[in-house]
Amino acid sequence: MSINQQNLYDFDIHIAEIYDQKENHTQDIELLLKLLRKKGKLNILEPFCGTGRILISLVLDGHTTFGIDQSQAMLQFAQTKIDRLPNDVQKRIQLKCADVTGETWPTEYDLVILGFNCFYELASAEEQEFCIYQASRACASGGYIYVDNDHMEGELDTAWQDMNHKYVYLSGICKDGYQVKNTRETIWFDIKRRLARFDRRYQIIAPEGDIVEYQFFQQKHPVSKVEVQTWLEKHGFEILAVYGDHTANPYHEHSKKAIFWARKR
Repeated sequence: MSINQQNLYDFDIHIAEIYDQKENHTQDIELLLKLLRKKGKLNILEPFCGTGRILISLVLDGHTTFGIDQSQAMLQFAQTKIDRLPNDVQKRIQLKCADVTGETWPTEYDLVILGFNCFYELASAEEQEFCIYQASRACASGGYIYVDNDHMEGELDTAWQDMNHKYVYLSGICKDGYQVKNTRETIWFDIKRRLARFDRRYQIIAPEGDIVEYQFFQQKHPVSKVEVQTWLEKHGFEILAVYGDHTANPYHEHSKKAIFWARKR
C-alpha cells in the first residue's frame, strides 16, 4: 500500500465530480491515437484510469481496455459514462477498484498506459519504480508502454518549497449545487530527494450553506526523466521515443513534459 493511504476522491463524491469537470483535455489522447495508428486493435491496461477520460476514447477507437483505480468514486463516474455507450462498446471495457501499489496487475496486455501525471499520486520513487515493474509483468512480449509526466530534473523546484502559499486546485460547483473548495499547503520538503508533503483540505458546501471539511496529508515525488528512463530500461523496455509535449516534439532539457513510448523486449 502507498504511503498515501487516504484517497482524496473517496472522501465525498463531489470531489470526483469536480475532477471529472476540470480534467477534460484531449491532447494526450490525440498523441496516443497517433502512436497506435496501424497497430490494429489492442488489448490495453490503464492503471490510475480515473473517470475514464483516456480509456473510453481508446475503446471508441476500437480497442479493448481494462481500467484500474483505487477510488470507487472515480470509477462510479467512469461507469456512468460507459453505461451511455452502445452495448458492443461497453463489452470491451472492464473496470476494477484496486490499489495499484498493493495488488498484482493482470497480464498479457499489448499496451500499458501510465498517463497524465499518475506518478504524482505516489509518495516516493520506490513506489513509482514498482509501477514500472508491474507494467513490465503486465505487458506481453513486444507490447508497449506509455508513460506521461511533467518534467522536473535535479533538485526540488522552488515552487514546491513555498510554505507560505495555499495552492487552490480542483475547486468548483457541482451539478446539484454543492460547492467544492480545495487547498494544498506545503508543510515539509526534501530538496535533494525531491520530496514534498502537503496539508490538503476540502470544504464541501451544500446549497443551503452547511459545510463539511476534510483534512489529510499527502506526499509527492515529482519524477524525473532520468528516473523513468532508468526504470524502463532496468525492467525490460526498449525506449522508442521521448517527447517533450503532446504534439510529439522531441524532449529537451527545458521541456515541460517527459513522455515515454517504449516496447517490451
